[in-house]
Amino acid sequence: MTDSLTARLADFIADTSRKDFPDGIEDAAVRLVIDTIGVILAGRSGGAGAKILHYAEQACGSVGGPTNWLGIPVSAPPELVALASSTLGHALDFDDELAGTGHPASILASAILAMPTRPLTGEKLIEAFVIGYEANVRVAHLVGHRHYRKGWHTTSTIGGFGAVAATSKLLGLDAAQIRTALGIAGSLASGIQRNFGTETKPLHSGLSARNGVLATQLAAASFTAAPNILDGPRGFTEIYADGGDHQDALDDLGQSWALLAPGATLKKYPCCYATHRPIDAVLRLRAEHNLKPSDVVAVIDRAPTFGLTPLIHHDPKTGLQGKFSLEYVVAAALLDGQITLGSFTDDMVNRPEIRALLPLLDAKEDPRCRPEDPTAKDSSAGTGGFHEVTIRTTDGRELSTRVDYPSGSPKHPLSWDDSRAKFRDCVLAAGRNEERGMALFDALRGLPSLTDVHATLDSATA
Repeated sequence: MTDSLTARLADFIADTSRKDFPDGIEDAAVRLVIDTIGVILAGRSGGAGAKILHYAEQACGSVGGPTNWLGIPVSAPPELVALASSTLGHALDFDDELAGTGHPASILASAILAMPTRPLTGEKLIEAFVIGYEANVRVAHLVGHRHYRKGWHTTSTIGGFGAVAATSKLLGLDAAQIRTALGIAGSLASGIQRNFGTETKPLHSGLSARNGVLATQLAAASFTAAPNILDGPRGFTEIYADGGDHQDALDDLGQSWALLAPGATLKKYPCCYATHRPIDAVLRLRAEHNLKPSDVVAVIDRAPTFGLTPLIHHDPKTGLQGKFSLEYVVAAALLDGQITLGSFTDDMVNRPEIRALLPLLDAKEDPRCRPEDPTAKDSSAGTGGFHEVTIRTTDGRELSTRVDYPSGSPKHPLSWDDSRAKFRDCVLAAGRNEERGMALFDALRGLPSLTDVHATLDSATA
């Protein structure tokens, strides 16, 4: 076996097919693809989504012209379709999550659907998606958690490699071409956390999908790049791993599969994943003790080390900032008793009742809350350890609860009924016909048997 990380990854992408998949992984992929199609549809309801669609129209000189199922001009080249689609998919922060990897599903689905492969069968989509997902996770493991702690946005910096894997598989590139495509993607990687809470954060996802499509197409056209981009001095891993050593990240490639273990989270709440356990805790205490905001004098959240790092907006003024504000989501959970797509508008964030509740939060990281990794050396912000939330009331009570795994995580997965309700919310947020939208949900449950995925999407969302 070659010692080159790049060659090993390229060989895996080229040589693996559906026949190599373990039991259960296609079912997991179908669940995730359906969830992703829903959040991509809903993305047009956000500012970033509307603006990226307008940009696509302007770039194509096709304002008011024919569009695809997402509202992207049919004349748009694949890389622009991928850019717009994956920006839509991350626009509401309602897409999937995987510890240490970020949000790969929108990137992968958007890149696959952007490619000029017609007809695209459900089997081909699933094959490319599963292989792309695994490749995405493995490159993320190569750079490790220190990469995210440094301030990089892993969704953006690593997602392009997953998109290369998926689209290369779809086009049938050989291992040498795939190494070239990975090399091109390595020079396109970017994205920093300073843009969290702005419209550029979902653009990160769009750029990753675009980069993967572009890199694959250039490699197919005999463009050149370093054939060992992940390896050695000045290679991607050395530069982006921030001194970490994770050379074993590919050791069991093809034997274990991230879609099965640990498995993806299908988000219950449309906001940063690091807020989900505190949201669950506050909603639980509110319901169990019939609390009203006027009953509460303090909310104390003790979080795992590194668990609060992405939550950079402590006095949010916009809906996007609210998605990265623990103060806001705690206040909204107390006031409204729910966190929904409608929670994250500028008006909702700036309600006087919300502003009055923001100062009640006392949130601190505590190594006690991450006993398995107190310094968070090998942990992500949204997973591992636990959140311990205590609400102090006006009558002197201290009500506490602990949340280890949030709703939607593999330990507490959404049911099919939950997924159907989420898809319906996404369809309605997009302003689409509910009956057709839910017919699409039902059709996608049979994804492996679909003979033309694009036709299914177009007919159900017309």
